[in-house]
Amino acid sequence: MVIQRTALLKTPTDNTREVAAFDVEGTLTEGATWAGLRTWLEANGQGELFKRFLRRKMLGIMLFRLHLIRDERAFKEQWVLDELRLFAGYSAAQMAEVGQFVVERELWPQRRPSVVAEIEKQKQDGRRVLLVTGVMEPVLAVLADKLSVEAIGTPLQYENGDFTGEVAAPINTGIRKVEQLEPFARDGKIYAAYGDTAADIPMLQIAQNPVAVFPDKKLSKTAQANNWRILT
Repeated sequence: MVIQRTALLKTPTDNTREVAAFDVEGTLTEGATWAGLRTWLEANGQGELFKRFLRRKMLGIMLFRLHLIRDERAFKEQWVLDELRLFAGYSAAQMAEVGQFVVERELWPQRRPSVVAEIEKQKQDGRRVLLVTGVMEPVLAVLADKLSVEAIGTPLQYENGDFTGEVAAPINTGIRKVEQLEPFARDGKIYAAYGDTAADIPMLQIAQNPVAVFPDKKLSKTAQANNWRILT
């Protein structure tokens, strides 16, 4: 078995420059990978496959809409993991094509100009910009290339050159983002971090300059309590 890793980090443990870390979905863009994957299936004659997937998820969708799901983040993560299995058997090249489609049709059109401007400012100031996100690497590679930055995402698992339908590591969210950023920290801190939900609080807490971007209710409350910058 081979784990397909996209070259998203040029020098994985280099901490000679200050680092600014940006979440992607909800922060950099209002788009969602799962929606882009759905659109790809529909545009490539696989719409019925997604409809069958949707029917299996119908009870969970109803509970989610009624706010009866206790852990909404876990529900969303499991949704993406299950949706990815629809792509089992795709080659690395095909998954790269899917990634290009998702970015061009979903994530990039819904980017937040204010956050793109923040990324450019951090780059101009000489900092190393990392997209740190749960987004799967074939999608993230395209987005990182567009912005000329580096990234840490969720790697996919391949066997004999084909995607198995599984991820090769836990989805890169919550405390896992902090673990991924440890090699880049100076005295336990990075220069700046940008996130939009409560799941990003651990990452924001290790930043000298935390920024809550269009924050959800819990993050907004935490940001106000700690006098963090809020970007809306």
